[in-house]
Amino acid sequence: MSQIRVVPEDFGGCWQLRRWTGVRGPEERGVVKILFYDGDVGQNGVSRACASPIVAAASRRRLSTKPPAFPTIQTCPAPTCPCAATPEMPEGLEIDQKTPLNGLISNYAQHVLVCTGKDDWPSRIEEENSGDNLAADLRELVGRGGVYNDPFNNISVLNSSFPSSVPQRTELQTASVYMLPAFKYVPFIPRVSFDSVEALAKGYLLPEKLHSAHDGLSPIHRDRLLRKPAYQSLLWGVRDVDDILVLICGHGGRDMRCGVMGPALRQEFGDRLPERGIEVLSGPVEAEVPNAGAIAGDVSNRMYTSRIGLISHIGGHKFAGNLIIYLPPHLKTEDGSAHPLAGHGVWYGRIEPRHVQGLIKETILKDSFVPFTIVSKEQISPTAFILTVRPKHSGPPSRLTTFFLATHADSPATLLDSPVPRFRFYWPLFLRLAHSSGPAISAARSHGLWSVEVRQPQLQVAREYTPLPPLSPSEGAESDDDGSLRFLVRRLAGGEVSSYLAGLRVGDDVDLRGPHLGYDVRARLGGAGSGAGARGGTVVFLAGGTGVAPALQVASALLDGDGDDGDAKPTVSIVWANRQRPDCKGCDGEGEGKLNGGNGRNAIVAQLADMQARHPGRLTVRCAVDEERTFITAADVTRAASSSSSSSSPAPASASASASAECRLHAQKWVAARPAREVPGEECACATPGNNKNKKNLLFVSGPDGFVEAYAGPKRWAGGHELQGPVSGLLGRLRRQDPELWRDWLVLKL
Repeated sequence: MSQIRVVPEDFGGCWQLRRWTGVRGPEERGVVKILFYDGDVGQNGVSRACASPIVAAASRRRLSTKPPAFPTIQTCPAPTCPCAATPEMPEGLEIDQKTPLNGLISNYAQHVLVCTGKDDWPSRIEEENSGDNLAADLRELVGRGGVYNDPFNNISVLNSSFPSSVPQRTELQTASVYMLPAFKYVPFIPRVSFDSVEALAKGYLLPEKLHSAHDGLSPIHRDRLLRKPAYQSLLWGVRDVDDILVLICGHGGRDMRCGVMGPALRQEFGDRLPERGIEVLSGPVEAEVPNAGAIAGDVSNRMYTSRIGLISHIGGHKFAGNLIIYLPPHLKTEDGSAHPLAGHGVWYGRIEPRHVQGLIKETILKDSFVPFTIVSKEQISPTAFILTVRPKHSGPPSRLTTFFLATHADSPATLLDSPVPRFRFYWPLFLRLAHSSGPAISAARSHGLWSVEVRQPQLQVAREYTPLPPLSPSEGAESDDDGSLRFLVRRLAGGEVSSYLAGLRVGDDVDLRGPHLGYDVRARLGGAGSGAGARGGTVVFLAGGTGVAPALQVASALLDGDGDDGDAKPTVSIVWANRQRPDCKGCDGEGEGKLNGGNGRNAIVAQLADMQARHPGRLTVRCAVDEERTFITAADVTRAASSSSSSSSPAPASASASASAECRLHAQKWVAARPAREVPGEECACATPGNNKNKKNLLFVSGPDGFVEAYAGPKRWAGGHELQGPVSGLLGRLRRQDPELWRDWLVLKL
């Protein structure tokens, strides 16, 4: 983690502070603070694979180190994969499971990783090849006792197994290095002249500003220790690092514990990262070549790319496996927001293969769980209820004296409601669900489809739930500025999370994480152009049970959205199937799909009726009940789809069908190979000079797996993702029987 900076005058001098905590003064830049995950024994003798982060604190002589209570990851999430077994350690070389990890890794301004293409090295890496190596040259300049050594600008030089980039002239001898957390990659450092090594040190590794301890030096000696940007031009092809770097200590030449654990962890990361859609790159980094032609072929749709490498000594071999995960500065989460750990390195100790899946989830796919308090619980049927929750910490955050990236602009709010003492330092959490009117929730509601994860803390499992849209003022609702969220939950036999939620009471806490965005409904419905949705388009929802929640989300986003006149809004038709009448009490399912008034409706039907009253002619709702022997039939589906002919005017076949055949947003064959969310970087390819709005109609099938499979066919699993799969089932038969009717419809499974 990034170093938390402290004004040295607050503590009576830097030396005392460094002596006790290693914390450096505010003049420095780039110093990295490591986030420690302890692996000692927890309560009741239960071994904790990954305990909560140990917060940085000031001098132990002066300050309390006890942090306030706030949510942390108490254990690594239990693996759901067939993980590799933990390898046996050499006799007499056991893993230390008791010593606290905090303070066991030295602070550093930069890690310099020399790309050697080898998996192991001598105990002292500078002795390799009789001392003729880049690590030895760099340590001669910036290492202990080096020409440019500065105790306040510690440069850690390590070897790595990454191969160096290959120059165009293969007869040249060059080496490559990574600089972290500067996130720079230098592809070519000539090994025929020491000038290039000096250029690296003077141009990139020396500090831009000296620590105040150097104030007594003469100007010429101060100048010698400062960075000279002019030297950067002597190194060609320097580029930013955009890959996630997983650096695992595998220094068997120094200690066989890392020599055994390192390769095992590398293999496990290599197996697990692709399962989560993270591409693992291998081979040398290709340096940019001017005027290089484009490479033909499909573009990768993976959100992240990564590289996994073994490195030399870090952290203490008796705590193997040791690893650092560096996340590039521009990293985004799956919903497109800034990653909370972007630009940082996170160090872990005592890692085994069984922990890897959890590390990927909690570090790379980072979204912190946040506590919410249950404020109401309304039973609407024998098995279903509406749960309303509100952020537990909803007061205004106090001003902090700590900074995540050592700059005031990057100081996020914590979950603390009480003032923070001036000389105490807490780990700042990212409260992404702290306020419903905040950017994340507002954007999610406008987006159309979104969900959050709900965690069952005892079993450490989480399931996604779709929040209901907020109630309207006409329903007597108060402002939702308090961050309240509502969920329709059905208790299922054997359901870990639903049974857990059913057992909670008003006042209990529940942990949420998100939001996770689903399909961009407007992009699918409207294509290029203005307005919320295509003018005259139609959305049909076949909803089973609690699958009505996404239908409510989409209807609210399209009909209640601001900035559209009535003609620009689509029509929405919901056909809702339930097992028992109480689940949809008040919805008779007859006639034109208009809900009748009255006090006998349950809360979901009442919300649908209110929306219908506010948007006359735009929303129809029909219900089917299993116990009454009424079902969603082919005639119901055809009627809902046929109703679009009077309210929409699809583009001619020449402009619509041919234009969208290869569009990854609107072509059914491409949708079948995608998950139920937007893939970053994919845009509509349907726009033509005569058809700048695609005008696709959307038919969603939402509900339990069996319901979705019966009406639209099963989903498919591939590469660790649940994909849409081709349309089959009832809809598949209807599409084959009347292709003209379904030509301008896109089927989406939820």
